Amino acid sequence: MKRLLWAVAFLVVGAACVITFLVFFTSAFKIKEVNFKGNKDIPTERLKQLSGVQGYSNLVTLPVGRIAKLMESDPWVKDARVQRHLPHTVNIEIVERTPIAMLDFGTSAYLVGADGLVIEKVAPDQFKELPRVYGGKVPQPLAGSKVGDKKISECIDVLAGMPAEMRAMLLMGNPFDGRGQVFVARSGYNVVYGSASKMKQKNEVLQAVATDVNNNKRKIAYIDVRVPDSPVIKPQ
Repeated sequence: MKRLLWAVAFLVVGAACVITFLVFFTSAFKIKEVNFKGNKDIPTERLKQLSGVQGYSNLVTLPVGRIAKLMESDPWVKDARVQRHLPHTVNIEIVERTPIAMLDFGTSAYLVGADGLVIEKVAPDQFKELPRVYGGKVPQPLAGSKVGDKKISECIDVLAGMPAEMRAMLLMGNPFDGRGQVFVARSGYNVVYGSASKMKQKNEVLQAVATDVNNNKRKIAYIDVRVPDSPVIKPQ
């Protein structure tokens, strides 16, 4: 029995030595391929530089947790997963943060995600498909920070609570109107939304009115859904 135990121990130590030699003193686990998946708006080259994978050569000793955190330090990256695929491949899958609005300061603009995180500073004439949120006179934010102004933050919450197709109908939003959140639809009428309360009911009313306006080519000046059980629609 003792001989058997010694033999097993010898084999374990020997295997460990072989593995150590292969890992640290040969190119058996050299990184040869890095694959990125999930990126749509972020160029692959930017992700490659952000990950820092090119600074490592050994797949086994690759610090996957550290690389994932580096990836998530970019405001565009909501989540990152880094996996080793022996013997030579690194697979990195990311979840991009989706901009839902453009925070507009006139000569400059910022993409904002549903969680209120400022994603990136962009030219005001970009991303025309997104609703513009008037930034007023508040200090301009930094990419990677949360929207600090409470009124703007509430406007983002309201937009985030809308279905994507409803957000697409809106051209701009004004968080500083005395009536609460007020939007301008791309077809020209105003939406007096009020606060971020009862959003489900308000959105249902807005959807019904928008469908009626589009299908019957009606012209309205505004719809007020601050009290969703008693909406007010003013014809043009």
